[in-house]
Amino acid sequence: MSSSPFRGGMPKNYDSGGSSSETENGICLTMTEKKLRSTASKTKSKIFGTCSHCGQLITGEKQRVEIAIPTTVNSSKFSLSYDSHGVAKLHNSCWKVVHSSLKQRGRRRNTRTSRTSSSTASVITTPELPNFDRLEKDILKAVAESAEFHDPMVTVSWEAIRIARLIKSSRHCIVFTGAGISTAAGIGDYRGKSGKWTSLDLNDFINDLSLKQEECSEEVEDIGVDYENLRPTYTHEALKILLDMGFIKYIISQNGDGLHKLSGVKNAHISELHGNVYEEYCEECGTRYTRDMYTPDDVAGQYYDDMQEFKKSTVKLPKHAIRCKTCGLTHRTGRKCEKCGGYLLDTIINFGDDLEEDILERAENHAAKTDLVISLGSTMSVTPANGLVTRNKSAGLVVCNRQKTDFDSLCDRTNSDGVRTGSRVFSDCDLLMKCVMSLLLNTNDLIRWEGERDLRMRKYDSQRQKQSTTEPNTGSSEPNTGRSEPSTSQHTKQSPQPSSSKRSKTDNRSTQVEARTRSVKGDKSKKSQDGSRTSSSDTAGTGTRDRKVKTKRTRSGDARDSGKRRASKRVKRG
Repeated sequence: MSSSPFRGGMPKNYDSGGSSSETENGICLTMTEKKLRSTASKTKSKIFGTCSHCGQLITGEKQRVEIAIPTTVNSSKFSLSYDSHGVAKLHNSCWKVVHSSLKQRGRRRNTRTSRTSSSTASVITTPELPNFDRLEKDILKAVAESAEFHDPMVTVSWEAIRIARLIKSSRHCIVFTGAGISTAAGIGDYRGKSGKWTSLDLNDFINDLSLKQEECSEEVEDIGVDYENLRPTYTHEALKILLDMGFIKYIISQNGDGLHKLSGVKNAHISELHGNVYEEYCEECGTRYTRDMYTPDDVAGQYYDDMQEFKKSTVKLPKHAIRCKTCGLTHRTGRKCEKCGGYLLDTIINFGDDLEEDILERAENHAAKTDLVISLGSTMSVTPANGLVTRNKSAGLVVCNRQKTDFDSLCDRTNSDGVRTGSRVFSDCDLLMKCVMSLLLNTNDLIRWEGERDLRMRKYDSQRQKQSTTEPNTGSSEPNTGRSEPSTSQHTKQSPQPSSSKRSKTDNRSTQVEARTRSVKGDKSKKSQDGSRTSSSDTAGTGTRDRKVKTKRTRSGDARDSGKRRASKRVKRG
């Protein structure tokens, strides 16, 4: 990041409510903005731990970096110090030293020689680069890509002011969300220092190193996620309020946890590209149902997953299950359509599955006419989903994510007046959104809204706990051209149960897949004239089964996810 938060200038100043303004570093601030700056400056002395490299305290004055190594590795003899969770915290300047040392061959001291006037050679030795052994160096090279950066609060507050002004001046702002906005709800992300895909990559990496028995502890079993106990985070609720206020027009989400809709976001305002664990549809008539319970059948999913990877399974295959041609798993949930009696399928997009055309089309339409894209909690590594972020080349881009992305440089673009049209923040999404909301809502409304969170949580609890009694959609429906073969097997409703076999690499299934390859098949010639079809209802039975688009989805710049790895293909119920 630039040392100056004002590089390229700030957007137009907004002084809502007629409040007086003050100037800081040549930037005219409203009293609300000044208050945020004052609060942020008090965090400079906050202690975040001890640097694993230099041993000095890490304060809130400068950017810090966090990395994590597999907890199965014995790190007692490593150069850097790690806590019980395998996490190391460093000053950003120390991380640069560590990262540069990974490129050095052998163990060399960083020295330089200077000549004095008497032509006597004197050696000036700067701090020695870490002396990593081969194992630690290989591991650090593997975790470097998933390093998490945390901007100081002073920087976050400046960028929040910039973002709030950009939102206010935007005509059609859209938000692109990833797994990072749900980590505060209890669900893991994918490429963070301890993310799902990061852990998988590292565990495979450690296995390839053929570590000695004494270097590793006993394998730890992944316990999965109980989706029915997840509740919307501050960011989910903030986005819902901003939709209601008209500040943002649409949400494009890669998450399948259902938290956006639980917070109150309507179908007309969101495209869940990778499905929703609370929605299912009929494979015969296409009638769609929104449930208050988790819909995928993990028992059948575990069976097919085991068969793909191990050629055998200890799981008994349910009678209703049938193998999907595209992903190799199953989408049948064990329930039948109340309208025609056909089998119901979950909406989750697994590795190799088809994306729903209507959902993607709506996302493309909004991405094409946006003038500001806000990406929250995503590395934007999956194509073509990440192409939606830059669909309109002239749109400004705001990115809040703890890892670096390939789109970071776009956040520094300026308009014809030399004013920056975007922002880049390395921070937790909830932290940034709290700052932004304090600038977009007046003080009384903000206090009232934040104070009512407990009431909203009780409402969410009641929605998740009650039995699903939704009625099928009585509107139009279309036959599914979908992904399952017809079956003559009898319907058997069976609740998902965890597998008794210990398969740590395949048990970690999830719906928020940024790193999967997706094949999107179907006939794209049947699009509607306006390019989108939205449901007339946002309750149960919210439309019919959408058609498919034929496009290959892969993780950008990483061939490892093009078909080799099959883990994390399904959601797992905890």
